[in-house]
Amino acid sequence: MCKQPPDLSDLSMFPDFLVDHNTIHKRINAVNPAGYASSRNYLKGTVTYLSPFITHGVIDTCTVADVIVENFNHNAAEKLLTELAWREFFHRTWQQHGDNIFSDMRHPQEQVISDQIPEAICTATTDINVIDDCLSALSKHSYMHNHARMWVAAITCNVGRTHWYQPARWLYYHLLDGDLASNSLSWQWVAGSFSHRKYYANQENINRYSEQHQVATFLDTSYEDLATIIIPDVLQKRVDADFENIFPVSTAGAVQANESKILLHSIWNLDPTWRSEDTGRRVLWIEPSQHREFALSPKRWQFIEHWARQIEGLEIFVGEEAQLFPHGTDNIQIQHREYPATKHWPTGREGSVDARRWCYPEPEGAISSFSKYWKPIRKTSKFFT
Repeated sequence: MCKQPPDLSDLSMFPDFLVDHNTIHKRINAVNPAGYASSRNYLKGTVTYLSPFITHGVIDTCTVADVIVENFNHNAAEKLLTELAWREFFHRTWQQHGDNIFSDMRHPQEQVISDQIPEAICTATTDINVIDDCLSALSKHSYMHNHARMWVAAITCNVGRTHWYQPARWLYYHLLDGDLASNSLSWQWVAGSFSHRKYYANQENINRYSEQHQVATFLDTSYEDLATIIIPDVLQKRVDADFENIFPVSTAGAVQANESKILLHSIWNLDPTWRSEDTGRRVLWIEPSQHREFALSPKRWQFIEHWARQIEGLEIFVGEEAQLFPHGTDNIQIQHREYPATKHWPTGREGSVDARRWCYPEPEGAISSFSKYWKPIRKTSKFFT
């Protein structure tokens, strides 16, 4: 079993994520895109800490982009706007390729010897000091800096020669902002199955961006040697990823035969403004079967419950479709918002699926890489014209 790592350090840089909507909007207005552009790759650099709210639909990418462009000129905001485009690129890829994003996308990952995760990753005992600090902070804060995620993935997949899928499930479980598309495709990008080459980080790189000075580790070598080293002893022992969901308690009963309209929220649509003027029973539907393969930690379910409580009148139902709709859906108007993981949800009689809000227009044709996605999209984006 892959257990949570011990709490080895207290990285108090992380903000509280169980706040209110006013606090989120204050954070958006306080974003410094110039600082973000210059320092975001440093562990103590300027980042927004908005991704958990975007992942779960409390806010969306457009909410952030609109405020940034209103407060700053396009040149100052470009790096942050590009990073928002990366999130949309991953979701456009999910739209186009469906659940194929959960397997090797472009070509098989090379030099894999195991599907199991190195135990040292799970227990924060890699002997790379900053990596172990970040892994133990993940246990406490359910958050990890994006650069640290790349380092962890590179160590796990490319030094430890582990297939990306199980460790991606493990990280998704823990992260408050664990996004199925961004997480899976980012791991594949590092592992080389969604890119033309693997990503490596040596000790010099880690020291630079973490402002540490550690030496004499298994990463303290050149990139050429790092790509060919024997798997270090500390990464040899393996464990299975196997996680349990502890779902919220249902507060909603099944839909009755005489009910006419249901507004269904998913855990990816906790937007209090969605159809806020609409009438009908409002339900957050959590399907256990949907989270069997990609489980969420207790802290993630706590986060979801917290933001569900911020939506007036929202009830929680945990169960499968036959349990929520025991009388079927033919006579019920069902509304929900588009999301790849809920495309199987019913709409019943005269219901509909609302479109998501996107910062950038839908690309023409298939997209195979971010650069091929971004170049034409940027030219037509309202943010750059």
